[in-house]
Amino acid sequence: MTPNDQTPRSLDELAAAVQSGGAELEQLLAAVLDAELLAPSPSDPSVDGFSGAWADIDGVPHLVLGTTVETLQPLGDRAAYALTLSGRRALGGLGEGAGLLLHTEHGVFAIGPDLVEDLRAGA
Repeated sequence: MTPNDQTPRSLDELAAAVQSGGAELEQLLAAVLDAELLAPSPSDPSVDGFSGAWADIDGVPHLVLGTTVETLQPLGDRAAYALTLSGRRALGGLGEGAGLLLHTEHGVFAIGPDLVEDLRAGA
């Protein structure tokens, strides 16, 4: 259930650099594609199928992803289970008009539908 330790750490470090102005958001977005991420689910995906944890930002649904189990703890029961998947796979399964909400050790980043489409185009 936990992703490879090296990928999330580098993504978390990049998130910290974005927060401090030491890296551009575009670098973080590019790193998301190949990162192994956790997609939380309130129910067991092997029994009920994957439903994901969703957040509404200004009326736009965002699939919640995390870099570590710890980054998903604030979700409580909404993160009772989690699947490990690449950012690329998460984008591929995301419906049109939806975004991603990435929880890292250094903050939460909303990736809106326009940026999701840009990432898909470059993937």
